[in-house]
Amino acid sequence: MVFDKNLPMQERLNFIVYALSRFVLSVGKYVYLFAVSYYILYETGSALYFSVNMAISIATTVLLLPFSGVLSDFGNKRRIIITGETMNSIILLGFFLYTTIYDVTLLSIYLVTFLTSMIEPFISNAFQAAMTELFHKDRIQKVMGYTSAILSSTVILGPILGGALFGLLSFNHIIMIFLIAYIISAALDFLMDFTLHSTKVENVENNDEGGGMDRFKRDISRGFIFIAGNEVFKSLLLIGALINFMAGVITIFPEKMMIHELSLPPETVGIINAIGGLGVLAGGVAVARMRGLDHPFLLMKRGMLAFAGLVVLYLLPLYLNGGLISHILIIGSVGIGIALALQFINIPINLFVQLVTPQHVKGRVFSVMNLCSMSIMPVGAIFYGFLYDFELYWLINAASAVLMIAVVLLFFNEGLLAKSKRMYIAAKAEAGELEREPAEEDAHPGTEFQSI
Repeated sequence: MVFDKNLPMQERLNFIVYALSRFVLSVGKYVYLFAVSYYILYETGSALYFSVNMAISIATTVLLLPFSGVLSDFGNKRRIIITGETMNSIILLGFFLYTTIYDVTLLSIYLVTFLTSMIEPFISNAFQAAMTELFHKDRIQKVMGYTSAILSSTVILGPILGGALFGLLSFNHIIMIFLIAYIISAALDFLMDFTLHSTKVENVENNDEGGGMDRFKRDISRGFIFIAGNEVFKSLLLIGALINFMAGVITIFPEKMMIHELSLPPETVGIINAIGGLGVLAGGVAVARMRGLDHPFLLMKRGMLAFAGLVVLYLLPLYLNGGLISHILIIGSVGIGIALALQFINIPINLFVQLVTPQHVKGRVFSVMNLCSMSIMPVGAIFYGFLYDFELYWLINAASAVLMIAVVLLFFNEGLLAKSKRMYIAAKAEAGELEREPAEEDAHPGTEFQSI
């Protein structure tokens, strides 16, 4: 995309800045989250305390998602993103000063998680709703695929840096790294044009009469109404909820296994987590370069079946007598497979929603989907954290895999797959028509919007 001179210069700049901004922030976030997770598990030895931090983040995000959706559709997305990242920078600055003067505590970590989670849904939802304004619909598949591939390097680099820095620096220095990342990201976001592909039709919303509270309730409900009237979107809610409920299998379990059961040092844990980033890289590039992607739901189905099988394979290091090298190879290989499978689930879901959903309700649709899928995540985090403390690893992972397979085979039937394919092809055809219109009416040499 960057080197295609047929594309508008501002869209290429949008891609560069967007990818760089997300890259910098993601590296800082991975370093910080590694330090937090290792600190909690090392100091307490309890997966439950670790899952509580995750539950705080998710529960706060879920409560604010409906408001973030309305604000994204009616507010200035650029202002929302930059303001949110600035506020998070202020919170982290306060955390840095606190840990410098006093010391890091479990309560202070929980508090910072709560405060940043109040802001994060507004930033992420605004970015989701703005994708088809930053980039043309015909190029969303490539943008999401290549961005995911670029960010996969942070999945590799972040844990390695986190493992190394955790042993070299104090906790407040790691907070400073995360703070600097937020400041850089906010500065870069000033360079993006959030109105490049917005149109007057897309931005029009019905101006119904009514009081402020009635209007607000009506605005929030439109996302629910849009999804409730569509069988395909309702199935996406179910799959999103299931995947988020099972998040503990791939977040809590490997950390508990490596730190508590296998007693691996932080540098080794960081290296193993980084190896999984290779799967994110491979998956992102594969989806971006996939030609004729007209069946996202079929890709999702195959990804979920692969995910279910890999969840069971995650147990091998606990039951095989091997040394450090074998642990790294097994856990790293399974991590690559899971990351790859998740790319073939998450990217098609987002691609489908981006293309099929009308722009004027996109923010609310994303917020409702995130709300419904994430609302069960705190329950799942506490559930898995509680059970893993009883060391019922084989039973938990095997039951989770069976549940995933049963849901996929039951709900991803041929009728739903065919309907989703028709909707997606129709949306792509409409995007193609929108792509040609500017070239016919306002043909300017070197500025035509062309597919890549």
